Amino acid sequence: MDMNFKIVFIDDNLTEKDPFVQNIRKKFPHADYNNIFQNPKEGLDFVLENLNNRMIVFLDWKFDVFETTGLDVLQSIREKTSLLYVIMMSANQLGSNINPASIVQMMNEEHFFYIDRSNSDFNTSVEIINKILKHWQTDFDCVLEDWLVKHPEDNTKEAYRTLKGNSYTWNDILRELRLQSEIGKSFEKMTNEFYIYQINRSKK
Repeated sequence: MDMNFKIVFIDDNLTEKDPFVQNIRKKFPHADYNNIFQNPKEGLDFVLENLNNRMIVFLDWKFDVFETTGLDVLQSIREKTSLLYVIMMSANQLGSNINPASIVQMMNEEHFFYIDRSNSDFNTSVEIINKILKHWQTDFDCVLEDWLVKHPEDNTKEAYRTLKGNSYTWNDILRELRLQSEIGKSFEKMTNEFYIYQINRSKK
């Protein structure tokens, strides 16, 4: 399946030459891999600045030289969006060196996966990415993004106007959807209700 998207690595022990990165790059050659951050703040800033892009984030659980943890970064991402797919990586076995409360918090996250890096589980990573690619075929924001890529002339057209008169282009709506703002949620709900109405109407 050919699809352009970003894969972001936030891990203080990973480099571009790491076998884990290289193997994923070979498996998904159409992805953008120029996004490897050893500093968690720099990685977080990049993610938040690129929320309009289709993106998967591999995130280390523990940073050796930074006080910030992967859970801190995940929480900061979730303050902005619940739609971004995050794959948490750890060399520590669950239940041993990871606080049980943190485990519960991670497992309760949407669009979230976990892999055990102590086993360098490349096959599991590939399975997860393929699963995410399938989700993207039906996720509302990704369907809209595909439409805008195929119809760039629509990007700056007005898509939505609030009762207060605030206007939003289709590009604006895509960002609001990924930020899961009130405007984004309202637009998605309205669109889904419209199509349900149209489907039911067409059957009468």
